[in-house]
Amino acid sequence: MIIRAVSQNAMCWKTKGGEFEERRERMKRLFSRLDPDFIGAQEVTDRWKAYFEEDLPGFGTVFAFRGKLDHEGTPIYYRRDRFDLVESGRFWLSETPEKESRAKGSAYLRIACWGIFERKEDGRRLLFINTHLDCKSERARILGARIIADFIGDKGAGLPAVLTGDMNDVSYSEAIETLREKMTDARLSAPVTCETNTHMSEFGSPADASIDYILLKDARAARYSVEKECDGNFPQSDHYAVVADIEL
Repeated sequence: MIIRAVSQNAMCWKTKGGEFEERRERMKRLFSRLDPDFIGAQEVTDRWKAYFEEDLPGFGTVFAFRGKLDHEGTPIYYRRDRFDLVESGRFWLSETPEKESRAKGSAYLRIACWGIFERKEDGRRLLFINTHLDCKSERARILGARIIADFIGDKGAGLPAVLTGDMNDVSYSEAIETLREKMTDARLSAPVTCETNTHMSEFGSPADASIDYILLKDARAARYSVEKECDGNFPQSDHYAVVADIEL
């Protein structure tokens, strides 16, 4: 089967051209145009959670905030008419993944949300994971990548797996190489390689880094692209959407 997955950092702050209501409309248009099966979103605060609940009516969600007092999440949205949620959860990217905790040196609490989904059409299953690695600490990013890789090897045994996320690191970093030990990068493995960067140094300025990813286990990227939805010079976020059509 082929599914379409999107990774999109919603941007939880406001700046020139980045007013929330304006970007909400761009985000809504983007998702309508892309028609994804799954969306892995990052920086989803209470405001964005409420927006997405209204603007993605056909989607179910696996949602958890990073902590009791840290209302930012990395949810998974999925098409309810195409998939059933079998099992789901979250874990922290820290020395104690099973409980709310922050890795040493990390700027914030960091989590990964996951779900096992079954396609209604034929009963085939996949593991889908979404995350946001730390923006400050390389050590925390490497630790987070190792925890996710180990989880995929364990929970994803016998299943194809898809990982979406803002990894806050470039492709040659140790964190990304750690993930590539068990997964392939859709950007590099798709038949036509797309070199488009995914993140802007300032909202509205030229993109300067590729730090958003879709990685795959036991699956193939049939297509990969980086997408934006603009009004004038202003896109939907300081991150563009990463999109992959995935053959499982």
